[in-house]
Amino acid sequence: MSPSPFHRGPAAARGRLLERAAQLAVLERAVREVADGGSATVLVHGRPGTGRSAVLAEAAALARRAGLRVFGAPARPAGSRGPAAAGDVPGSPLAVLADDAGDPSPPEQAASLRDGAERRPLLRVVTGTGPAVPGADAPARYALALRPLSAHAVRTLLAEAYGPDAAEPLVATAVAATGGLPAVLCATLRRLPAPPPDPGTFAALADQVGRHHLRSTLAGASPRAVALAGATAVAAGDFSFDQVCELAGVLPPDRTRARADLEATGLLGDAAGHPRLYDPVVAGRVIGLMDDNRRRELHERAARLALRDGLPEPVLGRLAARTRLTGHWVPGALYAAGAHARRSGDDATAVAYLERAADRGAAGGLRTGIRLELAKAQLSLRPEAADRVLRQILARATGPQRSAARLFAADLLTLRGGGDDVARLCAAAAAETGSAAERRSLLGLGELALGTGSAGPVTSPGGLRSDGLSWEGDAAGASAAAWGHCLTGRGIDRARRLATAVLTRPEDGLFAPRLVAARVLAVTEDAAPAREGLRRIEAEARRRSVGPAAGRALLELAELALRTGAPDEAAERLAEAVAEVPRQHWHPHVLPRLAALEALAALESGRPDLAESALARVPPDRQGRSLGRAFLHFAHHVLALHSGHTADETAHLDECGRILPALGCANPAVLPWRPLLTAAQTSAGRRAAARLPVRTLAALRAWGAPGPIGAAHLWAGLTGTGPTALLHLRTAAGLLAGTAHRDLHAQAVAELAAALLDAGRPAEARRLLDEAAALGRAAGARPVPRAGELRARFAGLPRASRARLSPARLRVALLAAQGRSNRAIAEELSVSLRTVELHLTHAYRALGIGGRADLAVMLGRA
Repeated sequence: MSPSPFHRGPAAARGRLLERAAQLAVLERAVREVADGGSATVLVHGRPGTGRSAVLAEAAALARRAGLRVFGAPARPAGSRGPAAAGDVPGSPLAVLADDAGDPSPPEQAASLRDGAERRPLLRVVTGTGPAVPGADAPARYALALRPLSAHAVRTLLAEAYGPDAAEPLVATAVAATGGLPAVLCATLRRLPAPPPDPGTFAALADQVGRHHLRSTLAGASPRAVALAGATAVAAGDFSFDQVCELAGVLPPDRTRARADLEATGLLGDAAGHPRLYDPVVAGRVIGLMDDNRRRELHERAARLALRDGLPEPVLGRLAARTRLTGHWVPGALYAAGAHARRSGDDATAVAYLERAADRGAAGGLRTGIRLELAKAQLSLRPEAADRVLRQILARATGPQRSAARLFAADLLTLRGGGDDVARLCAAAAAETGSAAERRSLLGLGELALGTGSAGPVTSPGGLRSDGLSWEGDAAGASAAAWGHCLTGRGIDRARRLATAVLTRPEDGLFAPRLVAARVLAVTEDAAPAREGLRRIEAEARRRSVGPAAGRALLELAELALRTGAPDEAAERLAEAVAEVPRQHWHPHVLPRLAALEALAALESGRPDLAESALARVPPDRQGRSLGRAFLHFAHHVLALHSGHTADETAHLDECGRILPALGCANPAVLPWRPLLTAAQTSAGRRAAARLPVRTLAALRAWGAPGPIGAAHLWAGLTGTGPTALLHLRTAAGLLAGTAHRDLHAQAVAELAAALLDAGRPAEARRLLDEAAALGRAAGARPVPRAGELRARFAGLPRASRARLSPARLRVALLAAQGRSNRAIAEELSVSLRTVELHLTHAYRALGIGGRADLAVMLGRA
């Protein structure tokens, strides 16, 4: 069978015809209709660069292969197949192709067409930017709408050019830089053959190609349309049509025609009342085609026009940023534009506007406001620069009108990482203010910055500062006092009351006191209010666009999940925290804690390889004295326990023990202690960790939280032997009962069962094993450690135990296990009572049990 005349070669305009299968199918149908004696008009419409000319060229190839005589055809696409049309035969079908409705043919062809078109089947294919056939009264029979390529199609073309692996990092850049326009994308790929470029190089060349394509589009437009395009790009949808025309210098009588000319280019968007170009990237390129003087002059005229007509300040600021205007209104307008950009999530643009605002003569409260908004915008881009601006606000902003700015700066510096320098700044600002309430808050934030940051203990939690101000009555002071109780390991009830008050009554809107209060409640084992408070903080931080506060809330949620035995949830919260605040933007005081929590969550999930990777991200710093560094050494210690590296375990534990006292911390419960129990399950961990509970149990008892105390006893039971270990395990089971650590309670009961079985008390061990299984099911947690091993031991007890007894002793023991008295056994076996007693005594000794109560478990039923 001969191939279809409509078959297209595989190389036919591959890039520009991608995602055009539906349109090409319509073209084939139209060509068939004309080949069969009918007539059809096809309109191919789309924005400039969507591939209209490529579709037109494919239409010409289809028409030729079907035997139509083609007028006005573009060059035949490379790889097209099929015979070319023969010379003109009277009455044969015609195909007339017109790119943007231009004259399709030379004069002599046009004359021939006019003479015979009325008597011949006719296919007319025209391109345009709109859905109507240019210059025609009747609508087209077929209308083919061309749209930009999808991200999937862009990925496909990049993969064909560079390979799938190299293409993936370029997809987002290619979509943004080309707008998905096939003409721009394919031209860029032709100029950048393999090897693949980096995204910056690709974007730069795509911008050059896009500008060249735009220049070609505007070259055929009228001067009025070009002027209107430039004014529309500058106005960016903020001006009315008449204002745009005034900016472009188009007089009222010419405005309708100018708009039609601009619409014919395909550059105008759909907004009717306030015109804008269809794509911000295109608008930027239109502005980029202007020379510097023209660009600045147009923006200055636009700014004055906006000021005259009372447009919103963000619009004024956007325009003033592209000028050298220095009027009194300029700093305020730039500030408004920067604040608007930050609220919209465009921090880079916000920083540009706000830095210009700071350079245009802002003073007083406006200057403070600009600095504050600039710091907020810089947090997601250059956090170190944001910290510098916040320090300036805290050190230089004076007067009652600046109170909110000072408190926000102190709050953000504290939650970012604190440190003694922040504490000194807070103290100095407190000495300058005349407001008692602000003074208390600044002093409290200073204490928090010192207590949770680098070095030095917080003020004693006794309740008074040296200046006589009480901790009670302000969130920052109460939070600092609660954290002081946590560090010293004394006063758990007072710490709980203070933290709860801070977390449930956030009148001042400060983030750092509430974050620390939630952390206190995690240490006091009040997980539910801590979790609820942190979720509220996270939601508020997102609503107020304070990324570091949201990131810290997620970090605290991760530690809380780790403390409550949910390592998978901890890993999820940590991933969210890093997505909210990129790893390189975390403060040096907090980054070690982030890495430590990542490592501990990985260890709890059985992934020591991930733990090693997490810890390797933070370089060692033997001189660092921060709580984050203590966390890091603690995580290294737990990892060493897992791997059995005793020397590393000792070194990191000693380093952790050196840092914590220097920070005024005597409470081991401040550290996330649960991963230690996981380490104790390994044989290496049992050998290396036996000394830890001896050093920590007294401090944990002084603090009084039952979870850590029970965990310490469980640790001692796991790593010890004999009656002492049994006592620790029994104490752990009692302490953990009724706490939120239901999985640890189940584990303690199971370990106690194992210890009792080893001690020759199988009946009690069997009962406790059943209890541990029920507790594990109620907790809904992972399988209780060693429960399966214990069940297997119990299942094998009867066979092993019976094998250790002589037949005579076994007969006596089995009857005793059934509940028979010694006298009944003697009568049934026709032996003396003394013989029964001797057999049972030897059986107890052989089986290692204390009495007949354990015989049923050891021997099973007869």
